[in-house]
Amino acid sequence: MRGTVDRRALLGRGLGSGLAFAALGGGLAGCARSGAKADEDLGAARSVAFAIGTPGSDFVHEISLGCADAAEALGWRFTRVLNAQPTPDAHVNAIRQAVTARNDVVVTVDWYQAVVEEVARAQPQGTRFAMVNSLNNAADMAKYGVPFSGQNPSDVGRMLGARMAQELGRRGTTQGAVLVGNPFPGSLNVEQRIAGIAEGLKAQPGLRMVSFADGSAADAATSVALYKAKIRETGEVVGHAAASGEMGAVPLLKALDELGGPAPLVASTVSSLKMLDFVKQGRVAFALDENLYMQGFSAVMLAWSAMERGLAPLQTAPGCTWVEAGNVDAMIAGYRKRKEAAKAHGLS
Repeated sequence: MRGTVDRRALLGRGLGSGLAFAALGGGLAGCARSGAKADEDLGAARSVAFAIGTPGSDFVHEISLGCADAAEALGWRFTRVLNAQPTPDAHVNAIRQAVTARNDVVVTVDWYQAVVEEVARAQPQGTRFAMVNSLNNAADMAKYGVPFSGQNPSDVGRMLGARMAQELGRRGTTQGAVLVGNPFPGSLNVEQRIAGIAEGLKAQPGLRMVSFADGSAADAATSVALYKAKIRETGEVVGHAAASGEMGAVPLLKALDELGGPAPLVASTVSSLKMLDFVKQGRVAFALDENLYMQGFSAVMLAWSAMERGLAPLQTAPGCTWVEAGNVDAMIAGYRKRKEAAKAHGLS
């Protein structure tokens, strides 16, 4: 945590800037402005860790910074446990490290059933949890009273599919295939997003979605070959949805470069600065930014509100932002500003 801060002033600035957390702390922002109550009213100074098993990336940095800023505002100590292997075992081990370090709160991503088992094991010992970004085991997490901050994957997919159908119609294309690569077949979060895309594409009845396992989570070079083969096999591909952001977009765009020919419509979600650069270059027509920073920030605030204000566990969606030519420069500037802010927290 960086130095000494006025916790109420920091929270008041954030809430006054339009962050929708009035429900998380009653009159918190008003107290911050008046200075009438002591900082102790925010509760005990606790510790929170963001634990995740995946390589370092903009995805990790954005969520980490949101958690760190919320922790600093509350006077909590923040740490990050990053186990840089994208496997279930690595993810579970990161959670266990955070629990063993006796953090009061552990923020993590509900990617695997094993996450539920860790919650069941650690929560009776006093560790509180908050899930961020993905909620693959919603019923179990509700049973254990675990809050969640992130988007509804079906809604995100539906928005992306509907926007693609609209844009293709504007271009005069009303029939053809929209190809969607799946890096994690069987993952509920990803499957729901892809199903949402198919639903959104129904705005143009002549469009059909073709989904396939693109291998992008395992090996980018193999994924390029898989994309090229699938494009040739499908025929009449008029658009691509990179539902997993950079992971699928990089091999997809490389495959399109190698195949040549007219560039089809490409749309995506955003989880990195590289994706914003693709929009700026015109290689991706538009993308949906899921506000990862706010997901991390609100996950910590949800845990605080349950512990200090007695709120029932909530599920919140911080909202999405469309990124296109008109606002991409501002979005890039925001990402870069947050990267600098992350360095001040020691997050590299």
